[in-house]
Amino acid sequence: MSVKLYQLYCEICNYKRITDGSDVEDLNEIKTSSVPAGVPYIDFETNNVIVPKSKKQMRKFKCPNCGRLVMPRKIDNPQEKLAEKLEAEERKRKRHEEDRIDGSEAGSA
Repeated sequence: MSVKLYQLYCEICNYKRITDGSDVEDLNEIKTSSVPAGVPYIDFETNNVIVPKSKKQMRKFKCPNCGRLVMPRKIDNPQEKLAEKLEAEERKRKRHEEDRIDGSEAGSA
């Protein structure tokens, strides 16, 4: 199962926190409004005005040290990458052993 990790980093005071998003209740969230996704347009078949749905902005927090704006950035999970790499090497090793066993049986027959 993939866990999404986010990094909160303040460039001013070098505050850094890596989180999965579940433990940010102690930070002050800055309220933001949604952004319009497009301009309203007229559907000429039905003669109605269609307003596109708005998009939510990324969550923003106040830095606990200096009070500046801090936005979370998605980071790759290094443990997940390492596990995938080890799993691929294990499959490759097993496939190589199976090919070697099958080759030796074919050569003896």
